[in-house]
Amino acid sequence: MPSPDHRLPLAEGAALALVAVACLWFQARLPSHLPTEADDQALAAALQANVQPGDVVLLHPWWAERARSLAADQLPITGYQGSERDDLDAFARIWVLEQPELPGFDGRAFDAAFLPGRTAEGEAKTFGHYRLTAYRNGRYHPRTFSAQAALSTARVGLEGPQGRQDCSFDGRAHRCPNGEVAVEWHEIRFQPRRCIRFYPPGGDTRLVAEFSNVPAGDALLLRGGLTWDRGFEKTRSNVEVHAEVNGAPSAQLTVVAGVEGLMLAKGGPVPEGATVRLWTQTANPELRELCVELDVVKEHP
Repeated sequence: MPSPDHRLPLAEGAALALVAVACLWFQARLPSHLPTEADDQALAAALQANVQPGDVVLLHPWWAERARSLAADQLPITGYQGSERDDLDAFARIWVLEQPELPGFDGRAFDAAFLPGRTAEGEAKTFGHYRLTAYRNGRYHPRTFSAQAALSTARVGLEGPQGRQDCSFDGRAHRCPNGEVAVEWHEIRFQPRRCIRFYPPGGDTRLVAEFSNVPAGDALLLRGGLTWDRGFEKTRSNVEVHAEVNGAPSAQLTVVAGVEGLMLAKGGPVPEGATVRLWTQTANPELRELCVELDVVKEHP
């Protein structure tokens, strides 16, 4: 009979063998759960025929990237860790593209986060290993103004104890002493956002963007966060982000050191032809790489 000292290696070897067999079994079965070329073609045709401006495709699972290549370039597609909780309030309709046979697919957890405020439009359509369902987005807020779209018309500059210094615009970005202000894609805690690169200059100086003749809306939405992993820096300074309408405070964010993710602040109504000022400030700008979005919206479609 093997001694206790010899049993342990035998048990470890058996466990490793079982893991190896399970891995081989998984790899052997995986191709049968993946979409075929025919599935891809059928899905692409359905998207082209049914998707309209104002729609977005949401991937589930979020890492099922293959479908991104099947849609038209103008069709927004999103999927990231936690994307089922995203309001997607810029879109009136959401097409949920699912691959239920993929490992880790959890329909109940997805529905619990995604469904509140959403209503399915018709039955789900199946294209081989794909499942596509359209939902009316009850969290949708039509935009009357977007600072991201209007950035080229903004007056951008630095304001501090020594006065104001305007930043020049080169057709793509506003060139400031502390870097450029431009609309770019950035990641804010796994979430890809097309936002305004708006790095605070540090100290008593503010970075300011002023927009004139802004259309009316029921509310102002201010979003912001530190890009990549910058929010994780607990020893750095807090970042203040403010929006003002006709000189009065409207919405404010304090991006606290050590807190990651996209933040949202909501301001009140914006009158027709308003002047909206967006500014940011921090004591120490090191690793305070801020990206912001500012929208004026209607509360009801």
